[in-house]
Amino acid sequence: VELSGEAYFEVAKDKSLPFVVESAGQQIQVLGTHFNVNAYIDEPGISTTLLEGSIRVLAAGSAVVIKPGQQAGFKNGRINIEEVNPNLAVDWKNGVFRFKNESLASILRKISRWYDVEIDDQLDPKNMPTFTGSVSRMDNVSTVLKMLEETSDVKFQIEGKSIKVK
Repeated sequence: VELSGEAYFEVAKDKSLPFVVESAGQQIQVLGTHFNVNAYIDEPGISTTLLEGSIRVLAAGSAVVIKPGQQAGFKNGRINIEEVNPNLAVDWKNGVFRFKNESLASILRKISRWYDVEIDDQLDPKNMPTFTGSVSRMDNVSTVLKMLEETSDVKFQIEGKSIKVK
């Protein structure tokens, strides 16, 4: 499978039929597992999060095997492994936005994709707030933005399918 975007996979174990996911210079060899791949073009890197089983991530001449609860990040030609809460990576498929110390820029990219809106971000990236919390993706975009406004100094102005950040 070739992937640009985000997908959650549940793959049955079958040694005679290997399952491989390719995304932007990264290859994932699957051995029967549950995992999520975030490979959007507008994200700074690719994140592969393992929920169950075992996978091998190959990129830039390196190969790593990750365990459940680990995430392989591929950015700037390097693979970095870290321990994560894997449920944060798959909440999107259950209709939830969940953030844990996540930058406003990252949250706005998710909002832009989910609600199909353009974000005009006028903030200085050095002074960008981070957020922890959750909200239903079934809420309308104005409800989500209001929650962000109430917990920071950021203000939003909605004009049709465009959102200005102040």
